[in-house]
Amino acid sequence: MSDLNAELHATLKSMMHAISAGSGQTDAGESLADLLGRIDALGVEMGDACPPMLQHYLSKRSYVKAIAFLEGRDETTQANC
Repeated sequence: MSDLNAELHATLKSMMHAISAGSGQTDAGESLADLLGRIDALGVEMGDACPPMLQHYLSKRSYVKAIAFLEGRDETTQANC
């Protein structure tokens, strides 16, 4: 997994943890808005190196699917929406 993919994965997991904990922020004090901004920035930074399905998931804010994709649990090749 590339450094950007690893950072995106960690950020997505942190956001999901903050949401499920109901706190609205990470243990480090980052808000959900901070995390969303970082996710968007990472998507832009990845540019053309970002796989099309991952780009799709990020643009649609389908973060659970993006996590599954990054973990190799999503073999979808085309968007179905």
